[in-house]
Amino acid sequence: MRHPHPRHARRGRGRGPISKRWIYWKRRYAHPTRRDWVLLGCLLGAGAAAACTFIDFRLGAVVLAVVPAVLAVFRAMPPPWNEVWTNRSKAVDITTCVLFAVLLIGLAFIVPQSR
Repeated sequence: MRHPHPRHARRGRGRGPISKRWIYWKRRYAHPTRRDWVLLGCLLGAGAAAACTFIDFRLGAVVLAVVPAVLAVFRAMPPPWNEVWTNRSKAVDITTCVLFAVLLIGLAFIVPQSR
């Protein structure tokens, strides 16, 4: 007996968009790359800085400044560690990260702290 509609005309079958997205992310992050670990480290550093801000504003700023400083150190290391970045100038990356860290620390001590 034939079905009244061809197979491709049926609707409502198969995986939904949320299920498809879950499968994509599960496959994508099953084997994290160095870039994923660096991103996770940066997010954890930002979270730690936010937590330290409740203790003291300047402490939070210094902890936040550590994140780009560590990125600059990783960028200056030899090849297996600095392979997160591609097709960019090493000197520009290091300079940018160090300047950003110095700017954060400078702002932390220039901005007056309210009591």
